[in-house]
Amino acid sequence: MRTRLMVVLVVLAASLGSVTSSAGGASAGTVRAKATSWAEKQAGHRENGTSNCSSKINAWERAMGFKVPPCKVWCGAFVHQAFLRAGVKLSPRLIDPDKSYGDAVAGVRKLKRISISQIQRGDLVFYLFRKNLRASHLGIARGKPSGGKLNTVEGNTSNAVRLERRGTKYIVLAVRVVP
Repeated sequence: MRTRLMVVLVVLAASLGSVTSSAGGASAGTVRAKATSWAEKQAGHRENGTSNCSSKINAWERAMGFKVPPCKVWCGAFVHQAFLRAGVKLSPRLIDPDKSYGDAVAGVRKLKRISISQIQRGDLVFYLFRKNLRASHLGIARGKPSGGKLNTVEGNTSNAVRLERRGTKYIVLAVRVVP
């Protein structure tokens, strides 16, 4: 009986080791889940007026290495902070969705392009709301697309962190964070 238990424990330990990554030993799926959970808990946080500033937002931008003020458009700082809380430090280039779009297409800076049909909880989605860019906004998927829609959590949406449901037709790029 004791030998059988030892064999089961060895097999279990080996299987757990095969799903870990460099992000503090957590699997990529666990990292995405932690980042999304943290992000959802921020829903309702508002910037001061229309300033792009608040004590939280300023701290998120400082964690990216930026001097604040001046405050920046912060959807990328929100995503960066969510993954930082989950143990993955992403590039400060995430502050600019257009630049990080290029990173994802190139498969660099821990970003990997995926198809919209592959989106899972914790993946990133890029939107284009301003002309002459490849992307101008990003958010975190809260699940898989369903019925042509996707539930997200986004920072800097109408001056706050918001839970959104948007049509997948508005997504210009889907991205997986690869720790």
